[in-house]
Amino acid sequence: MDLTRGQRAKITDLIANGERFRLGVAIQAPGLSIDFACFGLDAEGKLADERYMTFFNQPTSPCGGVRLSTPADDPAAVPTGDAAGFTLDLGKLPSSIECLTLTAAIEGAGAMANIGPGHVRFLDGTTETGRFAFSGADFAAERALMLLEVYRKAGVWRTRAIGQGFNGGLAALVEHFGGTLAEPPPPKAPPQPEAPPVNLSKITLEKKGNRVSLEKPGNAEHGEILINLSWRPAASGTVKRGLFGGGKRSTQIDLDIGCLVELRTGDKGAIQALGNNFGDLLNPPYIALDADDRSGTRSEGENLRINGKHWDAIRRVLIYAFIYEGVPNWAEADAKISLKTPGQPEIEVRLDSQSNDQPMCAIALLENDAGAVRITKLVDYYRGHREVDQAHQWGLKWVRGSKD
Repeated sequence: MDLTRGQRAKITDLIANGERFRLGVAIQAPGLSIDFACFGLDAEGKLADERYMTFFNQPTSPCGGVRLSTPADDPAAVPTGDAAGFTLDLGKLPSSIECLTLTAAIEGAGAMANIGPGHVRFLDGTTETGRFAFSGADFAAERALMLLEVYRKAGVWRTRAIGQGFNGGLAALVEHFGGTLAEPPPPKAPPQPEAPPVNLSKITLEKKGNRVSLEKPGNAEHGEILINLSWRPAASGTVKRGLFGGGKRSTQIDLDIGCLVELRTGDKGAIQALGNNFGDLLNPPYIALDADDRSGTRSEGENLRINGKHWDAIRRVLIYAFIYEGVPNWAEADAKISLKTPGQPEIEVRLDSQSNDQPMCAIALLENDAGAVRITKLVDYYRGHREVDQAHQWGLKWVRGSKD
């Protein structure tokens, strides 16, 4: 069985006896050192007993239900093609352990965007019965991944392919699951150059095409997705005057955020201040623009809000910014959007591939990927709305609009 991100299955659909099997893991990552770990979590999703974190410095759980093997310490336990293996005996786990979450983390500097193909596979004896495959194209600056979980529901063991990037390394994963590290784990190899500080609360999509996926927290719904557009204010106390032009062409600027939205029903539309299409947060399309900042004096910029409770009704959303008034000069604007969702790292996309002669920028694409929010950096510039529509095949009819 080939598992896709977000897919769930019963363990008995993969393993004959449903309790004893191995998970083989591997990631092609030249120049990077990858640590694999398995977290035994309670019903609250927390590491209530730190002895149930199975990793290179603690390779076996107290009950013997989880054991980590590597080719260096037990070659026979790691099948060819895998970098490490976890031997699971679910019947030995105490009733307090409701979920096993398999993770990978980069030791030292590096980013998951730089990895090659990777997999987690189920092995019944020596026979592969299931596989979840992924690659660096699915991630950005994250230094850790939540790969797959084996969890108990109504007394039945199941699995879910996660494939979610996580900012920070192994220590950040431990903290996320409610554990603590008394001291850093000892190095497995000669010391490497110290990694630069990492902002654990923010992921910046650096390059066009970089993407990150935000998974639903357990079986819960997504919270509100807040998308904020901000840019550098004008100097000398003026109000956005001359920001996008110079000399005699300077004028007051009105920089707006908007989006194209497509629902799973096939309904499509645009949400923006131009034409007074401010959307609706509680009813379709479940997206709303909260204000139109014409003066540049709102410190919070402009916000789009997506009702995460209804994310399953949405197929895709294209976020854009356009200059309603003023001369294009994106290089001086230092504009960016940030996406904030409860319980998730903040995602930042900067308009850093500047084009100084086009008034519209398609910034990011949000897609519903089996319930996850997959965010891809675009930062492409266009003459106007119709050209953005044509490039992304939305198929709307456009007429000239204005703001009251």
